[in-house]
Amino acid sequence: MGIDLANDSGSPEPSTPHMRRWATTKDAAAHIRVHPEVLRRWNRHRDKYPWLPTPKRVGKDFRWDLDALDAALDAQGTD
Repeated sequence: MGIDLANDSGSPEPSTPHMRRWATTKDAAAHIRVHPEVLRRWNRHRDKYPWLPTPKRVGKDFRWDLDALDAALDAQGTD
């Protein structure tokens, strides 16, 4: 006997929460089409790049929120 997960009530499905997309520095740099060292430099010189989202440290590595990075770059492009 299984559980019927179909929504027969005719009401719309509840929206699912947005899942953040995390990436390594190398993958995040590829995502925004810059060399990984450029992203590292931007992160080291945050006083020059205050718009850059802060990455999360996982062990000795950084993980970048790709959605926040996209939003920050889009905002930079509209200035």
